[in-house]
Amino acid sequence: MLLFELVNLQMNVDQRRERQRLLLAARRLRAVRRERERAERLLMELPWSRLS
Repeated sequence: MLLFELVNLQMNVDQRRERQRLLLAARRLRAVRRERERAERLLMELPWSRLS
């Protein structure tokens, strides 16, 4: 019984760790996308006289 509980506990810890890793990856992805969109928006707002 103790072995079963240890295995179950380890699976729960692994699942929690994996879920946290996925959340961090998603948060990082959103930050990168937000930064890219911000840069594109700033480029679009540049006056055309500066580009020529």
